[in-house]
Amino acid sequence: MGIIQNSGAVHVNGNVSAVLDRESQQDDPEGWSITTRPYRPALETGAIPPEFLCNTGENTCYLAGNRVRMADGSQKAVERIKIGDLVLTMQGPDRVRALEQPKLGLSRKVIELRGLGDDCLVISDEHPLWVRRLDADGKSDDTWGTYNLNHLMYEMRNSIEPRLPSLPVPLQIDIPEQLAHETGWVHAQPIYHHLAPSTQLYNIATEKGCAVFVEGFAAFSHCLGSLTPANGWQGLSGRPAAQDLLRKLELHSA
Repeated sequence: MGIIQNSGAVHVNGNVSAVLDRESQQDDPEGWSITTRPYRPALETGAIPPEFLCNTGENTCYLAGNRVRMADGSQKAVERIKIGDLVLTMQGPDRVRALEQPKLGLSRKVIELRGLGDDCLVISDEHPLWVRRLDADGKSDDTWGTYNLNHLMYEMRNSIEPRLPSLPVPLQIDIPEQLAHETGWVHAQPIYHHLAPSTQLYNIATEKGCAVFVEGFAAFSHCLGSLTPANGWQGLSGRPAAQDLLRKLELHSA
C-alpha cells in the first residue's frame, strides 16, 4: 500500500479520477491516532466458516434475478439457467456447459451497474467486464476490466478457470467506465452493496463464447474457446447474423 498523497490525475475517456491527500484533521473524529485505530466489531457468529474466507473455482458470479439473454432473444433469470441452454454471447449463440452456485465470501463485494431502461446488473465485484478505454489520441483499446483485481488474481492463481491471456485492467470506481452492451457501449459507475458472506451467487460457463449478455452488459463467461472477443464491438446491430434477433426484440418491446 502506498502513502496516501496527491499522485496526479487519472484520465478515463475524458473524465478525471484523482487520489486526494488525507487531512490530519480527519484523524480524531474517525478514531485514528499514533497508537490506536478503529476496528470493526467482532463477528457475532464466532469462527468464520472456511467457505466464506475466499472462494476458488469458477466464481465470478451473478445474484439471483439477473436476466441472461438467450439465443432466441428472450431473457431468463440466471438461477433458472440449465446445462444445455442456448445463450447469446458476443461471438454468437452458444451452449451452457456448466453451472455453479458459490457463496459471496468475505473477499469481495456486490456491485450494481445501471444500463439502459430497466437494465440493472448486480454481480460480484471481481467479475470481468469488456471495457473500452480511449488514449490521449482518441484511439480505443478494448479489453477485460474488473473492479476487484486482487480477488480475481487469487482465483486465476488457485483455480482451473479463468485462464485469461492477461490480467484485466483495474476499473475506476469514482467515474463512469465505457462498458460493452447489447446496444454498443454504455457508461456506468458501480454502486457497492455490503451483503452477507453467505449470499448465494450463480455462475454459468459456456462452450466457445467468452462473453454472455446479462442485463444487457457483456460479462465474462468461462469458455473453452477464445477468452478475448474481437476489438471493435459495435453492438448486436454490428453483427449481420443478429439482425433477426434485434427485430424480434423490437417487436417484443413494442
